[in-house]
Parts: sequence; C-alpha cells; structure tokens
Amino acid sequence: MRKSDGARRHVQMEDLLGQARSACRDRIHEAFYSFGGRAVRIRVVGNRLAERLALPFAHLRLSDPPRPSLTVDLWDQCETGIGAPIRVPLNSLGLPPRFSISEDGRFVTSVLRQSIASFDRQAGRIAGVALDADRLSLYERGRPLHVPLSLWYADRGVPLIHAALVSLEGDGILFAGPRGTGKTASSLSCAAAGFSYLADDLAGLEILADGAAWGYSVFGSAFIDEQTFLRSPVLAEHAIAGMYSHEHKRLFFVSQTRSMRLIPRTRIRAVVLLRNADFDRTSIRPATRSESLLAMARSTLRSGALSPGRSGFEMLGRLSESVPSFWLELGDAPDETPRCLRGILASAWSSPE
Repeated sequence: MRKSDGARRHVQMEDLLGQARSACRDRIHEAFYSFGGRAVRIRVVGNRLAERLALPFAHLRLSDPPRPSLTVDLWDQCETGIGAPIRVPLNSLGLPPRFSISEDGRFVTSVLRQSIASFDRQAGRIAGVALDADRLSLYERGRPLHVPLSLWYADRGVPLIHAALVSLEGDGILFAGPRGTGKTASSLSCAAAGFSYLADDLAGLEILADGAAWGYSVFGSAFIDEQTFLRSPVLAEHAIAGMYSHEHKRLFFVSQTRSMRLIPRTRIRAVVLLRNADFDRTSIRPATRSESLLAMARSTLRSGALSPGRSGFEMLGRLSESVPSFWLELGDAPDETPRCLRGILASAWSSPE
C-alpha cells in the first residue's frame, strides 16, 4: 500500500467517524487504559460495541489518567448507520488478519470479518469500525485491534511475544512453547489456584536499563479448547461459543469470574518451557539459556511485518540471561502445575540473577 493510499484511507475513516459521532451523540463512550505502562484513550460510538470492548481491557482501566500516548476511536456501523469505507470480503474469516502497511510504514490498515481499523503510527491514532458488534468473531472480541496494537507496542520497545504469563505475589512466570503444549490450560489452572493471570498466549515484554524484565497483560481473555472447557465448571459457566464454522475454541474473559485475579504487569522471575510428557506426574527440571532462547524464538519470531525481528531476538536473549529457565514436563495431572511453579519461584529466588 502506497503512502498516499494509506493516508487517504485514514482520512476517510476519520471523516466517517465524525459522522457517526454527530449521528449518535448520546451513545459515545470514553475510557482510559494502561497499555504497556502507557496511557491510552478509547472512545466508542455505539452501546453494544462499547460493552464488547470493555471486557478484554477491564483490568487495564485507569481512573486518573495522564495525557494519552495513543487515541483509539471506533464506531458501530449497524448501530450508527454510518457505513465502512471498504467492503469486507465474505471469505474473510478473521484468522489470520488481513493487513497492509504503507511504503513508509506510517499507515496500517487491518481488515477482519466484522471490523476494519486504520492506524496512523506517527500521530498515535487508530480509527476503526465494527460492521455489527453482535456479529464479531471470537478473535475480534477477545483480541480487538490486535494488528495495530502489536505495532504500537513494538514501536515503544514492548514487543508482543507468543507466551503465557502468571504471577504470584508480584513474581511472574512466563510460559513458552509452541501451540498445543498447554500454555492456556497451565495459566488458567494457576489462576484458579491463587496466581494472578496476565496472558494465555500473548504478552508484552520489556527489558529495562537495569536489566529487570517486565511482562504486561495485553488482553484479559483466553481461548480454550474442548478438553480444558469440560474440565472446569468455572470455564463451562462463562465460556462463549463462536457463531462461525472456523471457531473451534471458546472465548473466556477472566474478569467475569471472581475466583480469578487479573493484574496489568509483573516482574518476570522465571521462564518455563512447556513440554507434554507421557508421565503420571508433572515435573520440573532446569533448562539451559540456549534451550530457553531457542524455545522462545521459535514460537515468537514469526516472519512478516508483525515479527519482533532482530530487536525482539536480542530482547529474548537478554531475558534468557537475566532469569533462570526450567522445563515443565506436563504429565497426566495438570492440576499439579501450580505446585510445581511455587517450587520454580523458590528456585529462582535462590539462584543468582
């Protein structure tokens, strides 16, 4: 996409947004959030869309916000009557997202099944439209604005990595591993056992000048498979089924249950590499720094514009050097994971940083 095309699209989105505001002045909702430790303002035109957007970001909301570094403006086409600037292809399932970036990298347009977003990276503005808030895919509801937010986080030195994240009394554990190794089930079992939940599959990572590694919650949601869904009464009560044929998992918002706690960030004290094992019991053993870096890089450093690239690889290297790593061999008793993690934190504290 050329710069002129991206700029034209963004101006068009802003113009349509202004029309939606004028048409529905009584249905404008505004809230402030902390994304990666930075203030973000989200304004939504449409009651149903505002309700949908509040759930994945509920734990990041600010009551006394500073000046925002990002402004997000969205409207609901169905509720406002103001149409989208481009037609969404009927075969656009929403996974993976379709997006284009201008030649200079400033403008990004993301197109999903029921939503379109335009991001001006230089101005720090996202303008977007949902075709119908009640027909959003689970991906659009659980990870709204995933593409533009990924770039916004990366621009601020907080790349989003493919990992789960939990915390116990301020000490965070980052789960790494490819899809299917149990990151979601492990993070939710820990949340049910008294750990704080931050992420099941996507977390923000920041390494400060003093070497401290911090992990950020991006979305307070989890996508659960049938086996995990059936094992927990809490998940069975609150999990949301999709309406489209490709949606095989269910969506769960952690904020909807009082038995689990969400926090926005934690200091990472250990990296845990998940691996399924044919054992009766779940066990832990130390991992080398090279094993840790390789496991994290394989699942995080994808090709394409959304990859953290070389800077992301270097950050993962610093993380593997600054905190101890462990293998968690997941046996037939997944409920043993929280016990093992408590042992991991005890080992991390007894190891030199």
